[in-house]
Amino acid sequence: MDTRLIRPFKFKMKFLALSFSLLSPWVWSADEYRIDYQIERLDANGVTTIQKYSEKMIRDAQNIWIEHLNTQVHADKAHTYSNAQVSTKTETHQHASFDSAIQWMQRKDVAGQANVESSFQRFYILPDEKMRVQLQDVDQEMLGMKNCWRCEYSLIHPDILKRAQLIQRDLKLAHYQIRSAEQTLNIIWNEQDQLVQKYELLKPTSGYAKTFIVRKIDQHVATPWTQTDKYSERDYADFSD
Repeated sequence: MDTRLIRPFKFKMKFLALSFSLLSPWVWSADEYRIDYQIERLDANGVTTIQKYSEKMIRDAQNIWIEHLNTQVHADKAHTYSNAQVSTKTETHQHASFDSAIQWMQRKDVAGQANVESSFQRFYILPDEKMRVQLQDVDQEMLGMKNCWRCEYSLIHPDILKRAQLIQRDLKLAHYQIRSAEQTLNIIWNEQDQLVQKYELLKPTSGYAKTFIVRKIDQHVATPWTQTDKYSERDYADFSD
């Protein structure tokens, strides 16, 4: 058999496969992370509430996609009942459907490094309704969201590290700390990913503690935001009271 006829055929097959991947609506260029949170609060009655929840984050240089995975609250019986009353009232509110909505943030500029300050758009994604809801700056401010790309991309504002004490550093990670009379903040920073790997905020006098740990699950994963192109579009103000 003449092998000279086989080589061009193999080359054409590889070229077609590459072309198909580039044209596919699922672009395989993002990294996926899991973020596990734990928040402890001590109330005036001496009851400690521990809340645990997790999120999935998929991001590339232009997009950040956040999905809620679960929520767990542990407390004593009386305190749990109190939380149930609040939850019942929330469910009747028009904004209740956004509590577990996916968040998608997209940079407006398409050039520059990923971890630089940039204007961006924030959307709530409702897959069941095939809808994406845009939040304006005033909406984000009202909801207590930070209109800060670097904060969303890195899970903290990286400039915080400039005023923190460097405790230890190796080739991949660095441990920073900020201490005061009221609180201690420890941050394990992943320089390569420009991302917090572990965050620990302790406020002993007020009985508050917040920690989260970030684990990289995969890289070169599908970009889910490309699937929202055909979704209906609404503005968050459309759902206001």
